[in-house]
Parts: sequence; structure tokens; C-alpha cells
Amino acid sequence: MKSHSTRFWLQRVLLLMLVLLFSGSQQSFIVADAAPPINAHASAKARQLLAYLTNVPDGMLISGQHDYLEAPDEQNNKLQQISGQFAGLHGYEFGGLANQSRTALREQRQRVVNSAIEWSQDGGIVAITFHQALPGKPKTWKNVQAKITQAEFNRYITPGTPQYKQLIADLDEAALSLKTLRDADVPVLWRPYHEMNGNWFWWGNKQNYAKLWDLMYDRFVHVHHLDNLLWVWSPNAPNAYSTPYNLSFPGINRVDVLAADIYNNDYKSSYYYTELLKLAQGKPMGIGESDILPSAKVLQNQPAWAYAMTWGKELSATNSQATIRHFMNQNNIITRDLLHESLR
Repeated sequence: MKSHSTRFWLQRVLLLMLVLLFSGSQQSFIVADAAPPINAHASAKARQLLAYLTNVPDGMLISGQHDYLEAPDEQNNKLQQISGQFAGLHGYEFGGLANQSRTALREQRQRVVNSAIEWSQDGGIVAITFHQALPGKPKTWKNVQAKITQAEFNRYITPGTPQYKQLIADLDEAALSLKTLRDADVPVLWRPYHEMNGNWFWWGNKQNYAKLWDLMYDRFVHVHHLDNLLWVWSPNAPNAYSTPYNLSFPGINRVDVLAADIYNNDYKSSYYYTELLKLAQGKPMGIGESDILPSAKVLQNQPAWAYAMTWGKELSATNSQATIRHFMNQNNIITRDLLHESLR
């Protein structure tokens, strides 16, 4: 009974914060002033989402669950079936990984868009990851992980080259689907070119990675006017397989949210949480991908995480059903029901 009462009152406090935030009456309540979005023309809902993420109370965490392109609701529904709760944040995929035709990829992205619109209307937060295959190559996982040299990479970010034109064509195709979300007024945590400080993706460990980031940003914002996007920079935790954050950071004025990808229960404050806090300069931080759900001790020692997104099938592969139920029903976990109630 005590646990239920505590959860109830913690949720009421958070609900009050959300109501004030989304009603535009947040000035007397918000503790931290949110930095403006990097896109000066960001939509009102994108600005509201960024403000909310900035002000998630320390120690509270938005739960998140990723789904794959081919089945955009499968794992999120499974989470709800196990725990009785939907995640507050639903992650989607936009990259073709199964050698899809252009038509098939458009159809799959449309199903993602349809799910995301419904999810947002029900009060949830939408995040989209983009595993982009090497432009000009078949859209397969192998080509997402293509090994290219620095000189080859440079051709993709040099205007006028055939590789640059292939990259632009891919971006323009993705933008078509993202425009549907923009027109439906759905704010999106857009997470492209992630884990760039490792060597397993074609964009990884490149000296001028920031030029690729800037190229996509400029194309999406200034050409396609995707003002519903918040830009999430999501490196891998700087472990034995990854380089330090600062080597691939595009700059504080080029990112809205910073997120670390953490696997194998590798929640070490000393070598990535503290460093990400320094880079963030008060901007919101999340766990962009994870397998093992963060423990209560981790959340206590690392209170600044705004959200954590479990990656696809890792939900059940690395967590027992009892663990999932316990995690989703803790006092400090923000589910979709709470977000939805705040927007009524």
C-alpha cells in the first residue's frame, strides 16, 4: 500500500509539471530553462518536447522501447503485455536492412509513420533511428556496416561527386516520409548516424564525421523544412571498442539531445556518464540504446538520464519477465499513460 501511494503522489507531481509545461504556464514551475532547439524554426510541439525532456526530474526516467522497420509495434506491444504498461517513448527504424526495393521501403516507412502518428496522438514520445545503407548500394545490413576508407567517405560529403548525389537522393527519399509526420504535427527525436565513435558503420570513426551530420541537418532543415525534428547525437559508450566522445561531437549548437548507447550492463559513471554531462551543458541526455534495463542503483547514481530505450528483441533476450514488470512499475518510471494524461 505504501508503494502504491508513493507512486501515486510522484505521478501527480509529474503530471502537474507536464500540464503546466504543455499549457504554456511553465514559467513558475520549471527549474531549468531549456536551451532553444538548434533549428530556429522548430515547431511549437518540438519546443515543448525539448523543454519537457530538459525538465524531467532527476531520478525519474521515461521508459522507451525500440521496434524494427518490418514490425513497428511488435516489441512495444510485447512490453505492454508483459508489464501492463506501455513505454513513454516508442523508438522506430527508418533504414532499409533487408534489400528492399524503393517501393517496399516506402510502404514500410508509411507503416512506421502511421504507427508514430497514432502513438503521438495517444500521448507518447516518438523517436526514429536511421540505419542508412551506404548510398548507392542495396539496402542491407551488410551495407550499413560497409568498410570504407577516409578518402572514400570524403566523396560522399563532397558536393558534385556521384557519391554525394547518391547520398542526397537517399536523404530526400527519407524526407518524404518525415514530411508526413511534420504535417501531422508529430515531434520526433531524430537519431541518425549513431555510434559514430565505433568502427562498425560506414560513417564510424571518420575524422570529419561532423560534415556528414551537418549535411543531413542542412538538407532536412533548410531544403525540406522538417521543423518537427529534434536532433539526437547518440555515440556508443566510450569503451574498449569506441573512441572518446569529444572526437566526434558535432558541437553543442548542432545537437538538441545527447544519448549514449550502453550494452552488457556497462553502466559506468566514471567513463561516459560524467563526460556526456560535460558535453551536454544542460541539454537533455538519454540512453539511446540498451539491452539490460538499468537498475535502481544505476538510476540513483546517474539521475540525469531523461529516458532509456531498450533495443528491439533485447527486451526479452536479456531481461526476465519479472525484471521487466518490476522496472516498468517503479515509482520513478514514466510510462505512456502518465504522458497521455498530461495532454488531455
